[in-house]
Amino acid sequence: MARRSEPCSSCGEDTSAGTPLFSDRLDVVQADGSLVWVCSFCAERARGGGREILSDAEREQARKDLEKGTFAFGAFAPGGH
Repeated sequence: MARRSEPCSSCGEDTSAGTPLFSDRLDVVQADGSLVWVCSFCAERARGGGREILSDAEREQARKDLEKGTFAFGAFAPGGH
């Protein structure tokens, strides 16, 4: 079964089920009735009055931070190495 990509409408990171960003993504219904998703990082930026679109450097830093957190979680999870 192929997984359907559900990218964040702001930064483009995948927020589909099974990804680290799925649990706190926001579902947004647009004016035309279509559904899009926003990751928690972009939602926080929008609520804080910041820019809605991340720069390439900010996106890369967010990806690195996410990888560090995922690696640390894996080290302490049952069966982690």
